[in-house]
Amino acid sequence: MQKHNLNVLIDYDDKGFRPKILMNEPGYRMVLLSLRAGQRIPEHATQGRVTVHAIVGHITLYAGPFPDELYAGEVISIESGRSHSIEAHEDSALLVLSTGGTDSSTEDSDELDVCQLPRSAGHALALKRFDTLAVGESFVFVDDHNPVLLDRELENTHPGQVAWEHIDRGPEKYHIRIRRVSPSRNPCSPVVERAEELVHAIHNT
Repeated sequence: MQKHNLNVLIDYDDKGFRPKILMNEPGYRMVLLSLRAGQRIPEHATQGRVTVHAIVGHITLYAGPFPDELYAGEVISIESGRSHSIEAHEDSALLVLSTGGTDSSTEDSDELDVCQLPRSAGHALALKRFDTLAVGESFVFVDDHNPVLLDRELENTHPGQVAWEHIDRGPEKYHIRIRRVSPSRNPCSPVVERAEELVHAIHNT
């Protein structure tokens, strides 16, 4: 069971909308979107039904010949494969639920196996790899022990940007999927933030 306080997680950015992945399980995905007035989510389509719940604000959702207005407290559902886009008319927060579509447990993720490396070298490689990820992308870190120190180091150096998922807890090897769930706040970071990659972070399509 997972619990989230949406009032605390809403976080507006004048430069663009910021998806926050709250749940990511096979056949089910929950993402919080915070949009400033005037920001848009470009047109896209997904495999699987999408439900949009307006928590705060006012948006227009375009998913067919007639646009739909959505205000705080209202919910709309979009069938699988239908193209849609969103425009915020005032500062708005949306909870987006995606069901069906890609099974995240079978997604391709490059492995970084550091079992034969000194701990410091393995951690340095993991940090370097994480800095190359776009929002929604991940890799699988493989080590011969539980890398709790790397978990702390990533959270200290990239606060709020990392999702940590144990795939295999040993005893011989530990496999952990490390995913970027929000962009870096460092303007010099190589993280790509194109619109299509932010859409990928919402639906993982």
